[in-house]
Amino acid sequence: MKSPDRRQDERFDVVGAMWGVLEINEPAQIENVSLTGALLNSSMPAAPNFEQAVQLVVDGQEVKVDVTIRHVHAVKNTDGEDRYLIGVEFASPPMLVVQAVEQLAVDQGQDSARP
Repeated sequence: MKSPDRRQDERFDVVGAMWGVLEINEPAQIENVSLTGALLNSSMPAAPNFEQAVQLVVDGQEVKVDVTIRHVHAVKNTDGEDRYLIGVEFASPPMLVVQAVEQLAVDQGQDSARP
């Protein structure tokens, strides 16, 4: 009888720890942001306590920011589609991100964006 596995290449069991990285380029909407982190709205979930890089667009410039995923909540959008609210903590935001958040605070009439 033919094996139900259709893969052509031989596979090997891993003994011990072997790590890999999975990068998924999935756009997400920023719901809110502060100097310490942001809440993202995504169609893909993320693993809590996982450290990764996200790419933000600030004034037309793409900026890489290292974050830690702090929480993930499944929600439904108005069309009934699954969405995920992902809370991220910035490890060390670049100055461009800090300045943009501070400018948002000024634009919204707050005294300061600092915690």
